[in-house]
Amino acid sequence: MEEPRYLQADCTFRPGAHTVRMTLARTALRVEVEAHGTADLWKGEFDAAFIEDLTRRTGNFKQFGIFCSMLESALMQNSESVSLELLTYADLETLRSRKVGAVARPPPSTSSLLSTKRYLILVYSVEFDRIHYPLPLPYAGQADLAMLVRELRGELAQLRAWHLEETQHLRDACTANRFSSTLQLAEAKVLEQRLQQQVKSLTAELASYRRGRQMSASRAPHPQEQCSASLEVQKNRLGHPFLRSPSPAGSHLPRFDPTAFVRARQQRQKEAELRK
Repeated sequence: MEEPRYLQADCTFRPGAHTVRMTLARTALRVEVEAHGTADLWKGEFDAAFIEDLTRRTGNFKQFGIFCSMLESALMQNSESVSLELLTYADLETLRSRKVGAVARPPPSTSSLLSTKRYLILVYSVEFDRIHYPLPLPYAGQADLAMLVRELRGELAQLRAWHLEETQHLRDACTANRFSSTLQLAEAKVLEQRLQQQVKSLTAELASYRRGRQMSASRAPHPQEQCSASLEVQKNRLGHPFLRSPSPAGSHLPRFDPTAFVRARQQRQKEAELRK
């Protein structure tokens, strides 16, 4: 504990709610206890020699640094083995009498300074015993109103600083989220543009394919022309014209030749395959 540490916490003791303040230094300890209802104040300052002698008399010696760490844990309530109690002198005498098995002494008169003292007890619970370390706190009158105002202002300043820090943290988080959303929107727009370009390219390719098919169809001969051409080829191959039979109207029609018909059909198929 090279630098002093200031701790404060509200504790509920048997007399009621109190505020406990501690200042922990390397070789000194300061304790203040304030009653909420009456603003009565008890305070005490202890050096390392006093604390170590106090612990030695209880039969469970603790070094000053260890004792301060135990006191801090009891105030912050982060350990089940240590706790705090606030007793009067009469309460302390009763506790001592029960521990040694003796008859309790009569309480001191109201005019005695002991009756105005309070004892902040650090209770250390071990496996089969409970050790009590009493810190005597003389009565210091009622708390100074100006000091209370200063403390409240200090707490208010701390709350404001914490509020500003949290607000800035939330703003930074919102800014980060907004930046991520903007980035995602830009990526989506780029992807949309790429898809549109692909659609245009495919549309142009399809139109070109259709135009190619139309041109091929226009260059292809008419079925009647194909038939006439096939007949002429077949005629030339056979070396003589088809035989014609007389018709009632005087016109001559070719006689049907099955072999020539089959050959002509095969020729048309070959020509169609060559065009493909």
